[in-house]
Amino acid sequence: MVDQTAERTAAPARLARSGAMSLAALVALGLTRFVHGTLIARSTDQEVYGLVGLLVAVSTIASLLLPAGLASAASRFIPFQQGRGDLGAVGAVDRLLSRLGLAAAVVLGAGAGAVSRLFYDLPALDVVQVVLLCVTFCAYTVQKATLYAFGEVAHYAKLELASSVIAVGSTVAVVLTGIPLYVLPLALGYGVFGVAGWWRLRRTRAGLRRDHPGGTVPDRREIWVYILLACIGTVCASGFLQSTQILAGWFATRDEVAYFTASVAIVAPFYFLPRALGMVLFPAMARAHGAGDAEGVRKQADISTRALLAVLAPLFVGAILLAPEVLTIFGSGRYADGAPILRLILAGTYLAVIPVAAVNSLSSGEHVRVPTLAAVAGASTGLIAVALLTPAFGAAGVAGGYVLGTAITAGIPLIVAWRLLRMSWFGPVLRALCVVGSALVFAALLDHWNAGVLIDVAAALLGALIGASVLAGDLRTLWRDGRGTPATPGSGDAA
Repeated sequence: MVDQTAERTAAPARLARSGAMSLAALVALGLTRFVHGTLIARSTDQEVYGLVGLLVAVSTIASLLLPAGLASAASRFIPFQQGRGDLGAVGAVDRLLSRLGLAAAVVLGAGAGAVSRLFYDLPALDVVQVVLLCVTFCAYTVQKATLYAFGEVAHYAKLELASSVIAVGSTVAVVLTGIPLYVLPLALGYGVFGVAGWWRLRRTRAGLRRDHPGGTVPDRREIWVYILLACIGTVCASGFLQSTQILAGWFATRDEVAYFTASVAIVAPFYFLPRALGMVLFPAMARAHGAGDAEGVRKQADISTRALLAVLAPLFVGAILLAPEVLTIFGSGRYADGAPILRLILAGTYLAVIPVAAVNSLSSGEHVRVPTLAAVAGASTGLIAVALLTPAFGAAGVAGGYVLGTAITAGIPLIVAWRLLRMSWFGPVLRALCVVGSALVFAALLDHWNAGVLIDVAAALLGALIGASVLAGDLRTLWRDGRGTPATPGSGDAA
């Protein structure tokens, strides 16, 4: 067995390297979605762009019904068995989940096509695009998690970059030729990733079959229960934002649907750091749970949560204050009136990313039910709020319901992990929330005063600097803890 003290000491550096590669890959992924959305928004009218966003949302939600749960199971059980040293079980679990993933991709792709045809009355060519996007995205979701579970982070990053180039190039070609295949470029990129990822893992899988024949899946019931809980939690958490986009299409005006779709695309970059962190953190925590290293899990959760709170808050402040300008750059001046919607989506996004490490610490161990129940409670409350707010406030009411639901989904696992792991998070959480909340209030005042572009830019820069100053003590504490150096009097406030 690997010495846990040595492993725990080396873990932060290894996670940092993996996180940096993951971040680069996710930046490419996010820019792909951003460029794809921008090119379509500028080359078509708001009605077409809103429909494209809805079709992408349908495919995304379909992928959450089973593939997301299979991906989460791969990230947990493959590293967990590696931590226990049972490589026969590693191969058996991988075979089970990969076969289920392929079957689910085909079935859900057909279902997404049928739903799109029924509710949006699409022509046959558009239905085919939706089917291809759903199948390839489902396969991509499981393949990505499997690459991480086997430690193939560098190759994941290369594949993400390559598939992003293909998707962007295809989007440019579609726009220049005027062919209305606006969803196909994304499907092409995800499809290339899925095939190349399978090719990369073929030798590893062959080696497991050769060297550890006869491996069996341990405790299938535990895996099936985990997949079910992960699917429910993912649908209610990640699918909540996508479902609000669809609800906006039902209850809001055409222009508001375009504002909402643009806002969802714009917030994608703010998931880069937490998603990159979660992708490397979850299998690392699962491996630590398998090896019985509870202190390693605690340290990873503590440092990661502090980083998300302190590092992201100033960035969100700047984005909130620059909302009209960001929308103008994204889709032209026609979208600037959607600034209040974008600000609410940004607020909900910040709440969603804060508990990434806390959720991973619970889901990678014995408390997977906590994030699942929180997601169900949050989505249910949020949808009720949407029903109550939308008649009076339109798309802004949908966004407000998203914020409320996300606060519940994020708050419950954060508090549970806070108590279980005996963390000192009160001060960092309070300061970060005050910084972001103040930006929302000041942005509303700027709208009331009809401030111009220069004032908005100056306010964003000043707000980000003030936020960083307020959180300076937390940043110093984070730096000290990440390096493993002892505290000195007055070096930071962890309370």
